Amino acid sequence: MTDSGHTGGFREFASHSAGAVVLVCGLFFLLSFMYLGGTADPQSHARHIPVAVVDSDRGASLDTPIGARDLDVGSQITAGLLQNNDWERIRLHVVDPEAAEEGLRDGSYFGVVRIPAELSERVVGLVEAAATESGDTAEPPPPARITLEYSPRVSIVSSQVMYTMAEAMHESFRERMGDQLLSQSELLAEAEGRTVGAAAALALGDPVGIDVTAWNPLPDGVSNASLPMFYALIVILAGFTGAMIISALLDARLGFIPLEIGPLALHVHVAPFGRLQTLARKWVVTLVTAPLVSGLCLLVADMIGVTGYDPWHMFWFSNLVIVAVGVCAHTIIAAIGNAGLLVNLVLFVVLGIPTSGGATPTQMLPQVFIAIGTLQPMHQAYLGLRSIMFFDSSWDAGLGHAVWVLGGWAVAGLLAGVVVTLLYERMGMRRQAVADRVPANRRADDGRSGGFVRPGRTVGVADTPATGLGESGEIVERDPAHRE
Repeated sequence: MTDSGHTGGFREFASHSAGAVVLVCGLFFLLSFMYLGGTADPQSHARHIPVAVVDSDRGASLDTPIGARDLDVGSQITAGLLQNNDWERIRLHVVDPEAAEEGLRDGSYFGVVRIPAELSERVVGLVEAAATESGDTAEPPPPARITLEYSPRVSIVSSQVMYTMAEAMHESFRERMGDQLLSQSELLAEAEGRTVGAAAALALGDPVGIDVTAWNPLPDGVSNASLPMFYALIVILAGFTGAMIISALLDARLGFIPLEIGPLALHVHVAPFGRLQTLARKWVVTLVTAPLVSGLCLLVADMIGVTGYDPWHMFWFSNLVIVAVGVCAHTIIAAIGNAGLLVNLVLFVVLGIPTSGGATPTQMLPQVFIAIGTLQPMHQAYLGLRSIMFFDSSWDAGLGHAVWVLGGWAVAGLLAGVVVTLLYERMGMRRQAVADRVPANRRADDGRSGGFVRPGRTVGVADTPATGLGESGEIVERDPAHRE
């Protein structure tokens, strides 16, 4: 056994290592669950994906041997959509054109089904053409068409949702509407002593075409709808990682921990600051750093040609994210020490990215992910930045909610930091000085200070032992014995 009390045996090694092994395994189990569980099969978790339906069809009249018949194909399509829809996966909203446009502008809808005003007239013209002489001799008229628009700004999977819906609708049109229209055309042709030609019958079998188009494509310089998520990750890391760097460097410069640089460890005697004053200094450095980092992010975005956003809105919102996360990260470290580094990593990154809604939309995440992401800073940062970059900084597109939630995080972090540090100080739990850490059987003096390094001295630990002043392996700066 050494004079430090350590035996160096296997049992001691195992007891020291067990905690680290458990923490690493636990962290990566959680990491695997969050990242694989949220992305392996998003379609199986899809629910309540909002899609608007706009029926503008005016209807038409079809002359038959037994009299005129009113035909409203738009109403039939709408009724079929509502009747056959999987309401657990897709939420259809039958709205007017103005409401649909507003919902697309604020990100409320993944897409919209647009039924044009002349749809029934086109279908009637197709039926009548097939029943007349042109149905035998001429090229049949083109089919009627409806349009499905998807919003590339709301999610990277919006196009997939609308293309899947288009395929299902097209199949339904051929199975149900095609046979019905062919029967009506045959009745008309029979009344005139004619038959429906093969080409006309084929056209009637596929009477309504579907076009899938993008509503308001992404701005110039952006081809990936996940860009707001990656921008959010940058500012979240600026708050979280920035807090780790600031905390470590300030603690080292104030003497609370050694600053290790290669083989050297720089020790500074503890500054006469309480816990709250130290924490406040870290908060101030974060406030100073936030606008600088935000400006650098905007500079890079401009350099690579990203457009379509208001730089001022990007700047102040990025500041809010960095400050909110940084304040909370500092508070967590002040409350639980080194364990706060792991807690911050889990809170802001491990739990944040999979629940953000950027890679996989919220409507396709497992319920537990949605619950976690409701108040997650990463999710709020993504919503706010998506609103600024893709929805003209619309307060209703998520920016308003993000501002309130992130503001709540900042206020909660400030209050919790003040309460915790004051509580520790009232309990007499001061941060330990370097001199207090010297083992009882070692001297750390210069022969004149009674066994302790004098206040105000700076101590550095080197590889080679030093004689005289300090314990073996220590060098005290500003002492004549160690000057060249």
